[in-house]
Amino acid sequence: MVVSLHLQLAAALLILSALPAAAEMPPNVRERATKEAEVVIYGALPGRATKPIRELFEKAYGVRIVNWRGDTETILKRVTAESKTGNVFDVVIGNDALMTALDKKGLLESFDPPAAQKFPRQLLQSERRMTPWRVSAYGLNYNTQRLTAAQAPKNWTDLLDPKWKRKFVMPNPVLHSGTLEFLLNLEKLLGAKWLSVVQGWAKQRPRLSRDPAEEIPRLTSGEVPLAIGYIRDKYQFAGPIDFVKMEKYLASVSYIAVSHKAPHPNAGRVFTDFFLSPEPLQIIANLGDDVLNPDVEDRFKGEINDDQLVPMRVPSGAERDAWTKKFREMFK
Repeated sequence: MVVSLHLQLAAALLILSALPAAAEMPPNVRERATKEAEVVIYGALPGRATKPIRELFEKAYGVRIVNWRGDTETILKRVTAESKTGNVFDVVIGNDALMTALDKKGLLESFDPPAAQKFPRQLLQSERRMTPWRVSAYGLNYNTQRLTAAQAPKNWTDLLDPKWKRKFVMPNPVLHSGTLEFLLNLEKLLGAKWLSVVQGWAKQRPRLSRDPAEEIPRLTSGEVPLAIGYIRDKYQFAGPIDFVKMEKYLASVSYIAVSHKAPHPNAGRVFTDFFLSPEPLQIIANLGDDVLNPDVEDRFKGEINDDQLVPMRVPSGAERDAWTKKFREMFK
């Protein structure tokens, strides 16, 4: 019995020793980061996660975090102004629209963080100038006190049934850019009929909100039984919320990237790799977000798989302007 136990242990150790070691940042990069003393981050970490992540990083690396928070528009304005003088950020955290705009300006550096080696391949950018870390998947939420899973619509076209007229809420695509992007990307799921489906939704006269968060009181109170929004609402808001299980989900992707002109390039790379590692992302996952590190336990595991996520493309400025006018007329 003892001999058998020793043999099993020896075999396990042999297998472990044969596995490749987890990728890590080179020691010289960490040393240089410590000498650079600070890292300048543009963009917002999730609110309640900011302090614990800051404390973890500064304690581990002795590098101070300087964080300038702003939305997509204000960050773009600041970066555009600063890039003319050379005074730029080290790291930027933002949505797909912000990162695409910065990438087009040539401001992002190619960097393949070791911590992201096991992230979903279909979400990784081939040039590695930005790394995905979170997805915000769009879905159809329902009030579980008003509807059972069997009674709820099964897919996007089911919303065209006359019985759902005035019975669902959605963000106004004229006011909420994420919803405009979602509508345009429905072509990836519905093919050529996507526009006729959206036009059908408009004829159903949905209740319109300014953004997905504004929908929650209406949904949880039972004022409306259905809402087009983020499926993470099930975990981020108290109330009788669940989402319709579908084959695929359109997802907005959040990215992190290092500046091509970073004043503290080593600190920027070290922070990026740190941020993508399990411990910081676990803090964020505990708040109800769907993060991409497979070693993090989040509440979406078991409900959706990575291969069900379809990343949304970012429309051009001209395309966005043209469709804003069309949706204004459609959803008036």
